[in-house]
Amino acid sequence: MEVRYEKYGFYTIDTEYLKYLYSKDTEVFYSEAKGYERKPYLGLLARLGKHLYCIPLTSAKQTHLNWKNITEHNYLIYENVFESELRDNDIFKQIDKTEIYKKLLAVLEIKKMIPVDETLCKFIKFTEVTDKDYLSLLQKEYRFLIPHKDSILDKAKTMYLKQKETGKVKYCYCSFSLLEDAYESYSNPSNKESD
Repeated sequence: MEVRYEKYGFYTIDTEYLKYLYSKDTEVFYSEAKGYERKPYLGLLARLGKHLYCIPLTSAKQTHLNWKNITEHNYLIYENVFESELRDNDIFKQIDKTEIYKKLLAVLEIKKMIPVDETLCKFIKFTEVTDKDYLSLLQKEYRFLIPHKDSILDKAKTMYLKQKETGKVKYCYCSFSLLEDAYESYSNPSNKESD
């Protein structure tokens, strides 16, 4: 099976498409909360066989502090900082009674990856991001993931093939077959009308 990145970097995904996928599989990152459509759905694009997948990032949450840095299904994205660098809304914990704190930035959730195509996503050019704080965050996340590029693809491939071969969808994982069927219906208007 061919496994590779499209253009390596971050992409945003069409909100209407996310809403549609969520209606088929509630493990897809999407919320009907007011204003959610303004929150960018961000991820890396990878080709897994004949399908293009977005491996999403999600905002760091307090519960993520208890997670391992790297598992079969996620990567915690963090930076080590001094206490003086922490801000009110940061999610962090002290590292072994030292002066260093682990500050979470985001989580790359391989188990939540979704099928997409080029019409449903947009590459983020850092030179076009005008919010300096947001740009700084994106750049930190990007730099953090670069050394893990190959292992992210390996984990995505392993997870994808295992689910396809066994037909078993683990708890809190997206169903790749279900979402591929939903993608086919979404991208083919004649199929969508029959839903």
